[in-house]
Amino acid sequence: MKAIWCLLIVYAILCILALALIPISASGWLGGDGDGLAAIYAILLAMPWSMMLGTFGVGSPWIAVPLLVIGMAANGAIVLGVAKLLGAAKRG
Repeated sequence: MKAIWCLLIVYAILCILALALIPISASGWLGGDGDGLAAIYAILLAMPWSMMLGTFGVGSPWIAVPLLVIGMAANGAIVLGVAKLLGAAKRG
């Protein structure tokens, strides 16, 4: 179970970094021009839930970013739920 918590912590850190990279990269704070693909890491970490962004035609970042956060949280909750189910099945 300790390995699952380590995995979830690493996943949460990656999610926070990916979300922080959106305004950093899009605004060109890293020295280059603004990057149109700034959210690609956040989209990948929120898969498969982020695929709904294209299905629903979400174009506004004010709607898309909270939906990405919800998708990332759902993925973390699913991993934690599966780990608890496997741990309960292993014990009894």
